[in-house]
Amino acid sequence: MHGMLSASQTLSAVIAEHAGAPDEIRPHLTGAALPAALHYWESLRGARRFPARSDFDPMALRQHLPVIYLMEATPEGEFRYRVVGEMISEFFGTGSPVGRTPQDVFGATAEVALAPYRLVCQRGCLYTHTASAAWLYKNRNYVHYRVLLLPMGKSEARVDRILGVVEFVAEEAARGD
Repeated sequence: MHGMLSASQTLSAVIAEHAGAPDEIRPHLTGAALPAALHYWESLRGARRFPARSDFDPMALRQHLPVIYLMEATPEGEFRYRVVGEMISEFFGTGSPVGRTPQDVFGATAEVALAPYRLVCQRGCLYTHTASAAWLYKNRNYVHYRVLLLPMGKSEARVDRILGVVEFVAEEAARGD
């Protein structure tokens, strides 16, 4: 994990964050993958608070699979990556995170990743943030990223999966190259 910033530096990496209902989150979504995922998630949930993992067909979002991941949320409050798109695996730079926890992937800076997952589980809400990618690896190609977290659960009482969708902005795009 060479090139990582300290835990205190990572806390300032988040540029903007929003949590709430779909109508509160929608105006903050950009690109193609984040709005498409929200639209699909809403179609799955219907009148329910959130859909179940069994409702989700990854092929419905096939063009966005490289930037999608699925996080398991256990009743004990632990999180584990279950499915991770190839762009996200490349972004982590530590090999595939499938089967690993945020602590395994991020080490001492894992709290930056864990705090939004805990919020989604506790409130059953949607969450999005835009953040600098520099906190993860200084030598990565991306300047910043946007993430959308969508809760899923077998019942409305507990979130047991979180569907994550990421939009990356490369340094070249940020500079206008």
